[in-house]
Amino acid sequence: MIEDKTGKYFPDFTSGSNGVNPIIEDKTGKFWFGTNGNTFIYDASLNDEVGQERTFTVFRDKEGNTVNNVWSILEDKKGNIWLGGNGLWRYDGSTFTNITQNFVGYIYEDRNGNIWTSAEENSKGSWALSRYDEKLLSSPFMTPTVIKSKEGMIFGILEANDGSIWFGTLSGVQHYDGKTITNFK
Repeated sequence: MIEDKTGKYFPDFTSGSNGVNPIIEDKTGKFWFGTNGNTFIYDASLNDEVGQERTFTVFRDKEGNTVNNVWSILEDKKGNIWLGGNGLWRYDGSTFTNITQNFVGYIYEDRNGNIWTSAEENSKGSWALSRYDEKLLSSPFMTPTVIKSKEGMIFGILEANDGSIWFGTLSGVQHYDGKTITNFK
């Protein structure tokens, strides 16, 4: 996306810096677009208002801060927006909270409201599945339960009907039953 002199944003087909990764529609009908550059919001409700234009705007909190290089977006059951990429960020409707500075590739909320992420643990390429307990999400001392994967980068995460967690890696599917990881190559 590029900005013209009037402050409007348009697709920039000459640059790969804003390739769109995730897209979600939140409970209010706004569309969120995570890019390698900024995070953008498209407010479709403006279509119904007389004289309003449909526009993409750079997402900023009340202090004007932005989150860049977003690879995943989730709206949780409480309406918080979670942004993962160069860190894990939670937006509560007014401000950002940086949960971790480690790269986060995927975010998932289970039926109990726990937030699961796939995150790079260190610069050596070690990855972990992390669970942020719902009861501690508003605590400033929020630390995850970390489940280490020996298979490298973690992709999609899904909770099965029995409450176990399935996730994908570069070498196959893994299953976490709350105690152990089983690898299905």
